[in-house]
Amino acid sequence: MFNLVNSGNACAALRRGGFHPYVRLGATADAQLADGVRFIALRRGEQFTTPLPNQQVSVLQGRVLAASGERPLTPASTRATPHELGGAGGSLVAEADALVAVADSDFLDLVVSWDELARGAGEMGGLVGERMSRLQHATAFRRLPLECVLAALERMTPRRVVAGEEIFRQGDAGDAFYTLWEGKAEVWQTGPYDDVPQLVAVREAGEAFGDEALVTGGTRNATVRMASNGELLVLPRVDFLALVSRPLIQEVDAAVAKSMLEAHWLALDVRYPEEFEDAHIPGAKLLPLGELRERCDAELSHEQGYVVVCLSGKRSAVGALLLAQRGFRAVTLKDGLREWEFGVEPGAAGAPA
Repeated sequence: MFNLVNSGNACAALRRGGFHPYVRLGATADAQLADGVRFIALRRGEQFTTPLPNQQVSVLQGRVLAASGERPLTPASTRATPHELGGAGGSLVAEADALVAVADSDFLDLVVSWDELARGAGEMGGLVGERMSRLQHATAFRRLPLECVLAALERMTPRRVVAGEEIFRQGDAGDAFYTLWEGKAEVWQTGPYDDVPQLVAVREAGEAFGDEALVTGGTRNATVRMASNGELLVLPRVDFLALVSRPLIQEVDAAVAKSMLEAHWLALDVRYPEEFEDAHIPGAKLLPLGELRERCDAELSHEQGYVVVCLSGKRSAVGALLLAQRGFRAVTLKDGLREWEFGVEPGAAGAPA
């Protein structure tokens, strides 16, 4: 039976080994990667099968064969372009003792997008950069539209709190979204069969709370009380709702995007060159997300409209936001190339068809 390998240093090993996309991620992404990348040791002849679709495989050691019968996978064959098990039930068989890294492609897209946002925010410096760097792993922020994260961090205001202070009580109207910057908080809830409140959760620094009542329009379903002195970042209800209900960029589905391209909008692919070489929309221009800030003014036209494209729609949302902030006309392809049904072509990354 295959063995799951401790991932403590394996993410760093992927980065040092030049494996795509890990090599382009900073060390601050390791915590996220450790939660979403599985490292699997296979002995010769052993098989690994996953029921999950769109799993991306990188071979660190050895030699494996995909069940689809494609060429054997080795470190050299998956370093630049990892193998993707496209359908549910994909499997690998070890032709020699092997170590493989398996991750969900959408998860990796999200990590890449957050890493790029954090890098850009860090270059800005100040409070927003620090907040982005420290809170990029907070799961609650992943439920916000990715392109709205920076705006949310800019609008948050700090609030000092002391041990025993109640942030809100069960039954209160929702008025704000909170993130713990420092300290620890307890969540107390009185259930339908409880006579007194019960401790149901503890929130640590970096965690967020208070969004459910804002989204549903209902009341708080628990009481949150500080267990220590600390500091909160507070986003008012009106800002939270604006960022959730009115995204900063326009998202279009594949059929609409095709019509826009036929009307002379340009597909702008913000993936890595290796991904672009593998397959891209005919006529697309390659401009990787990490280079977009530096190159867009010199290489793009304010007279041209752009349909920004990536694998799943996450990186393209960030790209469209960056372009919109700089005065370009840009929309993002909903759900990315995975839902694009109108044909792709291979081609050299250096040639924007």
